[in-house]
Amino acid sequence: MENKKIGFFSRIKIAVASLENYSLFVEEKPLIAVKYFFLIVLVLALVISGIQTFDAIQKIHKGYQYVKNEMGDFSYENGTLNFSEKVYAYDSEYDFCLIADTTDEITDEMLQEYKTQVKSSGLIFLQNKVFYKSGNSEVEYQLADLSKQYGIITLNKAKLVEEVESIGMMGIGITIFIAVCLSMYIIELVSTFIDWLMITIFSLIVARVCRIHMLWKHGFNISIYALTLSIILSILYNIANYMTGFYTQYFRVVYLLISYVYVVAVILMIKSDLLKQEVEVGRIIQTQKKIHEELQKPEEKEEDKKENKKPEEKKLPESDEKPTNEEPDGSEI
Repeated sequence: MENKKIGFFSRIKIAVASLENYSLFVEEKPLIAVKYFFLIVLVLALVISGIQTFDAIQKIHKGYQYVKNEMGDFSYENGTLNFSEKVYAYDSEYDFCLIADTTDEITDEMLQEYKTQVKSSGLIFLQNKVFYKSGNSEVEYQLADLSKQYGIITLNKAKLVEEVESIGMMGIGITIFIAVCLSMYIIELVSTFIDWLMITIFSLIVARVCRIHMLWKHGFNISIYALTLSIILSILYNIANYMTGFYTQYFRVVYLLISYVYVVAVILMIKSDLLKQEVEVGRIIQTQKKIHEELQKPEEKEEDKKENKKPEEKKLPESDEKPTNEEPDGSEI
């Protein structure tokens, strides 16, 4: 399998369930890991933004129905808001409180009392300002600043209902989704990138402890894929939190711990593979030595035969007449 042919979802599958195949990522260019980082964080941001937008649309729709059918008339002009009557509305489903009192007699004690009535989250409208409270946090806005920011000069109940009807809940939802997604993507990019750097440093330390020579780019590549399961769990956690209200303060710890465990497991596997390669190389070297020795033995035997072989003595042909050293006795004459 060529690295360049590994698709995005295949990478997720390998990163989560095939630690032994992390070697496919180790030698890749860091740019490929960076692209994967941007994509998987985008998936995370899209899911979280979708959940928050869906929740916001439900709240807006319910609030819109209350404004349209139950709330009294109001008007806004020149930075001043006026309600025809005091408003107090509470929604038990979302634990949201809406309070409006635009009379001139609002004292600090009355304002503090209104804030006390907002237990979880809510809005408090006064004549020239609005307070948004969520839990222990509180934000104050000047109506004149909001009108300049959003280009609102005058507004009343009939005009608000008309504007909402013309845009539609779908249009409002798309606007909210785009705004939330952009901000969420930037937040998650920064947060996840910091985690990525921390885990990269950790991977280099683990590699040094395991006596493995690892370049920074190798740790860089391993770390983002080690974060994959944690990111997926973050997506599931946000869904569960929205649907059931499930919350745990230890999720962040578990989120990082899983990534660190993945890094350690991958580096130990790499070390195991390197040891196996060393053993295999040793076997190959021994085999080559044996083959070389076996090839040398026949040559040595041939040389030994040539050295040990003596040349045969040549025998002269025997003559019928035997030579004698005796002098002639004269009988032959």
